[in-house]
Amino acid sequence: MKDLLVLRDLECVKAIAHPRRIDILNAFDKEPLSAKQLSEMLDEPHAKINYHIKTLYNVGILELVEEKIKSGIVEKYYYPTANNVVISRKIIDYTLDPASKDGAVSISDFEDTIENFYNAVEQGALKLDSVLEYRNIKLSDSEINELQKVVNDKVSEILANRKENDEEKKHDLMMVAIPTDLDNEATE
Repeated sequence: MKDLLVLRDLECVKAIAHPRRIDILNAFDKEPLSAKQLSEMLDEPHAKINYHIKTLYNVGILELVEEKIKSGIVEKYYYPTANNVVISRKIIDYTLDPASKDGAVSISDFEDTIENFYNAVEQGALKLDSVLEYRNIKLSDSEINELQKVVNDKVSEILANRKENDEEKKHDLMMVAIPTDLDNEATE
């Protein structure tokens, strides 16, 4: 089982958009389940559950993991293909005002980085020790500026001191300080 499945086309999004299909995915725990078991758990007719399972299976969200013959009937057991399912934001990539190329940061820059993150996780190429995450820390604007300058200076130093034969591998490096208490500021 993969850790992450990124839905990258509208057919996959349509398949998962039905509330009953979300219920089906949430019904799985550690064991594969059959349509019969799911219909009993969700108190839904077997035919309806079977239809939803086939839809999820056809787009790769569920996988067939086992077939058992019971009383001459083949019972199929399914399981999600990944622990986590996310929708790529590039599916709905629409704008009336294309981002200018003047070096300004745009939403698509973040989306490209997010997409690269998903790809790295899916391929097992992301090392957990390369992820730094600090949540809900209080820093002033000047402290954020200082931190950004230190990181920028260090990256510039590393690039300037690189030797010609150093092994290079492309990476995205993004530092973003996101205010999280905006509601509090508006009421103060």
